[in-house]
Amino acid sequence: MQHPPLHAWPPLEKQQRECEHCHKKRKRDRILWGVLIVILLYLLGNTIFLNVRVLKTTPQASTSSPNASSGVSSSTVLSADAQQCISQYNLNAPADPQSYPCSTCYPVLSAIPSNFSDGNSQDAQTIANAVQFCGLRSIFDVASSNGQTVLSNGGWVKDVRFCAWSGVKCDGFGRVSTLQLSFPAVPAGIPDEIGGLTGLTNLQIIGDTNVPGGSLPSSFSQLTSLTALDIESTALEALGDAPFSSSSKLTTLTLVKNAQMSNELPSSLFNVPLQNLVINSQPLASDTLSNLASSTSLRGSLKLLDLSSTSLSGSIPSTISSFTALTELHLDGNSLANPLPSAFPSSLQILTLTNNTQLTGAVASGTSFCALSGLQTCDVRGTGLSAQGACDSCQFS
Repeated sequence: MQHPPLHAWPPLEKQQRECEHCHKKRKRDRILWGVLIVILLYLLGNTIFLNVRVLKTTPQASTSSPNASSGVSSSTVLSADAQQCISQYNLNAPADPQSYPCSTCYPVLSAIPSNFSDGNSQDAQTIANAVQFCGLRSIFDVASSNGQTVLSNGGWVKDVRFCAWSGVKCDGFGRVSTLQLSFPAVPAGIPDEIGGLTGLTNLQIIGDTNVPGGSLPSSFSQLTSLTALDIESTALEALGDAPFSSSSKLTTLTLVKNAQMSNELPSSLFNVPLQNLVINSQPLASDTLSNLASSTSLRGSLKLLDLSSTSLSGSIPSTISSFTALTELHLDGNSLANPLPSAFPSSLQILTLTNNTQLTGAVASGTSFCALSGLQTCDVRGTGLSAQGACDSCQFS
């Protein structure tokens, strides 16, 4: 006799379905826990890496360590402050540049030698960028409200891409190489942090005769790549010796309408082999020409000398002929007087002495500046000088 087929008890079928559901839930939970553990390990690993980073630094040339002269690198742990400054610059500064703590981070990061090496090649660039950013932002911070508005319109401190800011140009390595500041976008005074722009080669500051004021900071000695310095219409009182340190590469110095500036040039300037020296419309001491001609560095390097409208008085010193490379000389609008030197630099091609009303008398052919065979332009109008004989290259009246 056949028995009817047995059917599963409903309660057992329900329990099986519930067990399958529990199994899937446990599997999903294990996956979620696994993902969470991986994320936590990743974050922990990054934190440990940040805290144990080691910098391999090369001492600066100025150190007295014997390794400095041999170029041997030494290792030092990057301070917690430096780590924090680097992290903040990378994480926070791009979104909120004004919140970056330059007042604390600039001195920390600028003290790290520029030629260090570590496991992360981006660290050196980050440090250099942060230092330069703070150097430029210090200019913005001490500008007037009107100046800050003009700078902001040029992109300043809206982001950390300072190479795109108005008046700023960078070289191929991301170093600020040119900085041009014109009123009203100028600082009230030149901040010390400008020394962080160590790649700067050209600096031009044009004020309104009232700002910037004060003096050039001592940190200018750190601008060892500077080749051209142009300061016009400022209230700066002194240049100081910092721009003309022994490591100076300066070849062009331009000073125009800086009425508050001392009439005495810094003694260190006479040790720099300048090629172009332009000082206009601001007073200079009467012995300036003699002092310049006495400089062994300048006698062989100076090609352009323009001291127009600088209240020079007395006679042109006979030592003017000692400039062996001078091709252009401008002494217009002064109070120069007789006698003229018997010889001018033989290399001279351009000479202007206009509006020196106390210069008088006849200049004989073959004497003084009329003896210069290479002279192409000569202008002595506005003086009492006249030609005696041939002096064809010169305009007398």
